[in-house]
Amino acid sequence: MPSAYERRLVLFYASNVVSRLRGRDDEAPRLAQWLQLHEEELRFRYPTSPGDVAEGAAQRRPINREVPTPEWQRLGEVLRNTLAAASPARPDRTARRVRRLSRATRLSPTDTAILELELRHQLDSLVGSLIDEIGDAREWNRSGFRLGNPTLPCLLGLSSGKVYGRFAPDAPLVTSGLMSIDRDGDVTILDRLTRLHWLPQEAGSDVQRLLLDEAGAGELHWSDFDHVASDRDHLERILSGALRSDNKGVNVLVYGPPGTGKTEFCKTLAARLEAPLYVVGESDASGSEPSRQERIQELRFAQRLLAGDRRSLLLFDEMEDLLSSQGTLVAALFGSRGFAGLPAEGSKVFMNRLLEETPVPILWTSNAARQTSQVLLRRMMFALELRKPPPKVRARIWARHLARHGIESTEEDASALAREFDVTPGVASGVTAAARLGGGTIAGVRRGVRALADVMSGRTAPTQPTLQNFDPALIRADMDPVQLADRLSKSGARCFSLCLQGPPGTGKSAYVRHLADRLGFEVMQKRASDLMSMWVGGTEKQVAEAFAEARDAEAFLVFDEADSLLTDRRLARQSWEASQVNEMLTWMESHPLPFACTTNFGDHLDPATLRRFTFKIALDYLSPQQTKAAFHVYFGIEPPSGFGALATLTPGDFAVVRRKAEILGFLGDSQALAKMLRGECEAKPAGTHRVGFCW
Repeated sequence: MPSAYERRLVLFYASNVVSRLRGRDDEAPRLAQWLQLHEEELRFRYPTSPGDVAEGAAQRRPINREVPTPEWQRLGEVLRNTLAAASPARPDRTARRVRRLSRATRLSPTDTAILELELRHQLDSLVGSLIDEIGDAREWNRSGFRLGNPTLPCLLGLSSGKVYGRFAPDAPLVTSGLMSIDRDGDVTILDRLTRLHWLPQEAGSDVQRLLLDEAGAGELHWSDFDHVASDRDHLERILSGALRSDNKGVNVLVYGPPGTGKTEFCKTLAARLEAPLYVVGESDASGSEPSRQERIQELRFAQRLLAGDRRSLLLFDEMEDLLSSQGTLVAALFGSRGFAGLPAEGSKVFMNRLLEETPVPILWTSNAARQTSQVLLRRMMFALELRKPPPKVRARIWARHLARHGIESTEEDASALAREFDVTPGVASGVTAAARLGGGTIAGVRRGVRALADVMSGRTAPTQPTLQNFDPALIRADMDPVQLADRLSKSGARCFSLCLQGPPGTGKSAYVRHLADRLGFEVMQKRASDLMSMWVGGTEKQVAEAFAEARDAEAFLVFDEADSLLTDRRLARQSWEASQVNEMLTWMESHPLPFACTTNFGDHLDPATLRRFTFKIALDYLSPQQTKAAFHVYFGIEPPSGFGALATLTPGDFAVVRRKAEILGFLGDSQALAKMLRGECEAKPAGTHRVGFCW
């Protein structure tokens, strides 16, 4: 049964329609029959002539083409008298919530009446039944009504001009996002407004909490974003000031690859600012994916609803859905005629105003910010790029996820996962949750992250371990490696670069790791395969990201196989081959931290590149004295006589032979070890190896 308020509302609407129409109008017989059918619910008696009365009860009779004028007039009189005699009805919960929404969004009484009528039409209510009965299906259906439909003014008892004047492009019902108008003039109400009716009393009376979705608590900590600490803290100061002021147009972009924690960062930032964070455009009332039009409508509504709240923030995820430079927003949403009759070419102005006049600070996230129109990017107050966190931060994140999902592990387990797999926090969260479902072991976590790393396009190879029993004295170079490490360690220098060239296995990468450890830096290793892209401009982008990532993490950046990135430009056949070298040169000159490049082919490097390295070190095969020393270091026994004559041995050869000897059980046999080392030398290409940098 309808509430007393809704019953009175229906009688009011019906009375207005009867007073406006005549008995011969198309709607008259449908309304008359509907009122006969709902006499009991409405608690009124449909008027009848004396000939229609039998045994004291009105006999319902079909009304075909029209209602006789006297009967139509009596119907109007009965409806007015019933309304006048009825005691005032207290607004029901839906009506009270609509009025609170009206005050929050600063609607006029006419706007409020239109909004309440259309909201009740959307519901399975007596009002909806009435409208469905008398409304023209072409002009009014469950999704809304069409501009110019005469039934709406009739129901409200207002003139058409007064009602439809409330749907001008700059009218509150439209600019607030409460209602939208498509190119055909069809008006629809914001889906989530049905919450005003369906949500229970426990949901409270605050329309913000009823109609907006507050972001949940974040899983990451403020310290998990230490790799962008400078920009992170600057953004915190910007938003803190914005929340204390009345400034409009505060828009912030948080961008980066998927899974780097953009949404989590926004949640963590909002919690730190002690500000409610409301998510915009996640889903409609049915839980399905919202369209572009629905997302922008919800954004406008949230802006309007929170305009008087100086302590709230909005989060709009995946802004590229709406702000792509591939086409203007309004043209995509509303067709060639644009929004509410505006031309599509005005869409740029529309979007600029949407950003410039927002009364609530908005955090926009994007996986592809560079695809966004430059015109719109200029409206951002700040842009924070989130990249994959460095190993130290990843280790903390891994440890937290492992503990949260009850997976037995050690601190070293978390550190190993962080070193071996260069994956995002989103991947870490997913694989630990999956491992818990599959038995909750660290082996399950490792299997899961390896499987995802294999399939993800951004996968990188596992980091190389340092050489076992590494001793810098076993490196033969044109510069004393021990003395260099000592001097750099004492000087505290941070801005320098090295290029290490030499045959494979001579200890280039191992020495850089040793040097980084002496200086207190974590190593960030990048291979050519990590950086080379099949797309034009892709390699340059990934080179830039590698330098930026190392800068943010304050890590010692190492490029292995650098000859693939720094090839002599005089030999370039394609323009992009030269441009990737140019990108490297630019970053080499401006990078504020130590970095190193290793290569087996120093004579392939571009001459301009070589001039930009602070230290150029050429490594060679071990000397006879170093060869004997390496035998002691790796095997712990004396070498056989004449062993030092092997001229092309490297520390890498000793490491390989040690692993082979451990498997075969020959670690104590000096002759067998010497024979295996001789085999390593014989397997190398014939000819004299030229050592040094040439151009």
